[in-house]
Amino acid sequence: MIPKPHLQPRSPWALAFVTISLLATVGAQAAPAIPTADTFSWAAFLGPFHMVVLHYPIGFLTLTALLEVWASWQRSDWARKAVRFVLPITAASAVLAAMLGWMRAGAGEFDPSLLNWHRATGLGIAACTVAAAGLQFSRPSRARADLVRLLYRGSLGLGFLLLIAAGHFGGSLTHGSGFLTRNAPPALRRALGETGPAATSIATTTGSGNQSLYLSLVKPALEKRCYACHGPDKQKGKLRLDRRENALAGGESGEPAIQPGDIRKSRILYHLLVPREHDDAMPPDGKEPMTAEQIVGIGRWIQQGAPFE
Repeated sequence: MIPKPHLQPRSPWALAFVTISLLATVGAQAAPAIPTADTFSWAAFLGPFHMVVLHYPIGFLTLTALLEVWASWQRSDWARKAVRFVLPITAASAVLAAMLGWMRAGAGEFDPSLLNWHRATGLGIAACTVAAAGLQFSRPSRARADLVRLLYRGSLGLGFLLLIAAGHFGGSLTHGSGFLTRNAPPALRRALGETGPAATSIATTTGSGNQSLYLSLVKPALEKRCYACHGPDKQKGKLRLDRRENALAGGESGEPAIQPGDIRKSRILYHLLVPREHDDAMPPDGKEPMTAEQIVGIGRWIQQGAPFE
């Protein structure tokens, strides 16, 4: 009788994850991200779920790294078993998050340079966790055991470092590049070369020698309430408010967000003044709205010709 080859039921994990990664990447690139009025796009539908799924690889990879450190430090068998259980889930969730993130990136709302860094680090996390899972479930010979262990821990460690970088880039895309230090103590902001918003009322901007209304009130208000979605890193609805030419041109609606000298034709005031429960209200529901003083200041600034200086 011819002996049957010895099967390793756990070794296909690596092949499965690599296959899923390749199919996900190819599928995301092939699918249109922005549907037209007559078409349906799976990428446009599934892409926003990236914001939900991304939290799973963050938690699972962090847990895996901590368990691996504990298993190596304490020689813990239960920790090693836990790693073997959690790591495949980590790799699968990382691949899924990368796939959905690639779809989400096709909406064209983000700064290309920052988006490329976020995408590269996200794909790196998926690749590292897939490699770590494959190495964890491999059965190397005794001569190669040390090398495989080194590659496994290196993949896991690199994946964790990329996770930190991807989180920072992703936060910058969603909340603006200064989201970590926006509310930092003044001394820290000065040390980082940043300037905080001036706590100046409208009344203090009218005299000679004072700051312009834009620099003292309008720009800080836009930075805090609008730039996360309509600033240099992200242009939701193709609207950008930190540049005069872009604000005057408007976004997808074709109507100017700011019409110098005419508050009635300035779309930004409509979105600021509409009731909070309305779909057009800005900032959107769940985010702190502008104060009455800030809205009045923006109206006065528009009446003065909306100077960006």
